[in-house]
Amino acid sequence: MSPMHHYAWAFYCIIRVMSYLCTITDEDVFKIPKFRKPDTFKKRITVKAIVRNSEGQFALVTNDVHGIYLLPGGGTETNNLEDEISRECKEEIGYSIELSGEVGKTHEFRNRNAKEYFTTCYIAEVKNKLTEDMRTAEEQKNDLRVEWLDEDDVIRIFTKQKEAVRKGEVEFYNTAFNILRDGIFIEKYLLDR
Repeated sequence: MSPMHHYAWAFYCIIRVMSYLCTITDEDVFKIPKFRKPDTFKKRITVKAIVRNSEGQFALVTNDVHGIYLLPGGGTETNNLEDEISRECKEEIGYSIELSGEVGKTHEFRNRNAKEYFTTCYIAEVKNKLTEDMRTAEEQKNDLRVEWLDEDDVIRIFTKQKEAVRKGEVEFYNTAFNILRDGIFIEKYLLDR
């Protein structure tokens, strides 16, 4: 996919439907997909959030394993998506949050693990800093941490990360998907403000 086609595709995804933003497949993420499409996919529901603090900075999470910046969020344990994103933010950024809206939804087919992702992205503001570390044992082991960044830094980071995906430089399969998906959420959020 040429750079111009890739960005045109991302823009097309954003404007297609109000809440539904797009479907992402291996062919959209990788120049040469390594995994063939399975006969069936297992459903996975995930949530993400664009969270701002009182200084107007955005929360991105990162770790030393891959050094990539992503929106806070993850897999759900219940059907209450608003509770799930609140739990994920407590775990990953160490704050309770107040939801103020929804960015939209994406649909992904990830061939490697035969997973069909349905992701909802919310808009939130931080409320209270937690006194207890709520990260999971794996998140603690990988030193998952939040970094609060200005809008220009977020745009710069995601532009660089999406270019690395386009060039095939992102080694982690799911991380490559996550970069494109989170970048679409950020672009949609910035367009709608």
